[in-house]
Amino acid sequence: MAEIKKTATGEKMVTIKIPRTKKAQPDTFVSVNERTWQIKPGVEVEVPECVAEVLQHREEMLEKIMEFEEAHAN
Repeated sequence: MAEIKKTATGEKMVTIKIPRTKKAQPDTFVSVNERTWQIKPGVEVEVPECVAEVLQHREEMLEKIMEFEEAHAN
């Protein structure tokens, strides 16, 4: 997360960028409290702080999944 801004309603906004990979990947869909965002990899976008938090939790869980799969591969 980079710069934090606030909207007129007081909602904190952050600039994020989902990294691109060599493998083709679809846009990332995020939904929080009936609000939705579709984020294109490799493009900086400004999103509410809650969206950045959801994406951070996603990365943490993907890391745990990889660790589990590696530990139980055999």
